[in-house]
Amino acid sequence: MMLRHATCSLLGVVISLPATGQSTSPADPKPVTPPPSSDMSQVQDRPMSPSGSEAGMGAPESATGGWYEEAVDRFREFRSIASPDGGFRLNTDFWLTQDFEVFERPPPPLVQTGQSQIYWPQLNGLLSMEFGEHLSFVALGQAYRGFDPVDESVSANLSEYFVVLQPFDTPALVLKGGTFATCYGQWVNRHFSFQNPLINAPMMYEVMTNVSDGSDNLSATPGRAAFLNRKNLASNVPGWLPVVWGPSYTSGGQIGGTAGIFDYALELKNAGLASRPSDWQFWQKSFSYPTLTGRVGVRPDAAWNIGVSGSGGSYITSQPRVTNTLDPWDATQSVVGADVSWASGPLQIWAEAAWSQWQIPNLGPADAWTYFVESKWKISPEVWLAGRWNQQLYGEFDAVGGGTTSWGNDTWRIDACVGLRLDRFMQFKVQYSYLDQVGFDQQSPNLFAIQLVMEF
Repeated sequence: MMLRHATCSLLGVVISLPATGQSTSPADPKPVTPPPSSDMSQVQDRPMSPSGSEAGMGAPESATGGWYEEAVDRFREFRSIASPDGGFRLNTDFWLTQDFEVFERPPPPLVQTGQSQIYWPQLNGLLSMEFGEHLSFVALGQAYRGFDPVDESVSANLSEYFVVLQPFDTPALVLKGGTFATCYGQWVNRHFSFQNPLINAPMMYEVMTNVSDGSDNLSATPGRAAFLNRKNLASNVPGWLPVVWGPSYTSGGQIGGTAGIFDYALELKNAGLASRPSDWQFWQKSFSYPTLTGRVGVRPDAAWNIGVSGSGGSYITSQPRVTNTLDPWDATQSVVGADVSWASGPLQIWAEAAWSQWQIPNLGPADAWTYFVESKWKISPEVWLAGRWNQQLYGEFDAVGGGTTSWGNDTWRIDACVGLRLDRFMQFKVQYSYLDQVGFDQQSPNLFAIQLVMEF
């Protein structure tokens, strides 16, 4: 049956609905699998509930549910419908993530506030539908104070919506179209708050470089002195870009699949990996300057997932500010990376490394190398420890008056987190991060954060 293999990426996650004969009780954990570019079969063997716990790895089945669990179980009875013949199925999921962060000035990556703390709630609603055995549709709506933490009023957004077509009864070929997460790397496949063992993202997915896409009245074609002086300024979220902006929910199409131990995905999108959220939707940025991204992975056994990724395209925003004539193809970003994950018993380890090169118009190439190593250790079914080491290094750039100099401040950061699963539908995390930069501190060196995730 195709439904066992049908996959739909949701913020880098894929919903895999149970095949005929499997339990469809609303209280049963719903299998969640990564997209075709990641360890699909491995996670299909160990399905995850919407709250993120691996089947058989979460709260003990014998534990007595509290009032919140009972209330959620009752609510879940009304979240799914299916036709009598099984030709149509609809399911909804809802969860609330609440982050509270305390830091020094300037703020940490992607945070925009004039204060030394920020409260960032996110209400998420997921709709997934299956039409027969070969066609699926997924939509994710969110209400938040900005896609990334920002001091502003609450707004709502349809973050993802896409169609998935699996023409055959095997996952060897899967077609996807709409607005959805990138296939690059592995971290995107576990970036949901109930999947991420820490609170924040790795540095390569959130720390600003000094490259501008022409937003926030900053020129995409700066002079050499102005460009190099940016490393002496506080991190500019409205105007600068990271290597990859979070899950990169850009719009376009993807072809992918799984064949034996191999996974593959190739996508053509309207914006690059580093593009900001305001350029992700079809109507926000056209396909005049598309980005091509791909990943090939291999899973030698159930413990390992190894892959290589690449991406190339223009990083210029839809309406850039320029100081002279600009051809967007003169402002491109190329990214090449490798990723690996390993799991055995209570221990999981992930690592990614990437090289990114930006072509700065009229100035030349700017290179950066970035990597992270992350681990999670489950002390018990309810408690885990997680840690991550990050580093980002900048290449040499022609200096004003001759010679060369680094175009950015080399940075390292260590993240440490303790997680607690309160019950089947709630989890709590406490994290501390310390960041160090060569030269001027462009963001806070100390970060203390707590997070509460509630499914309902």
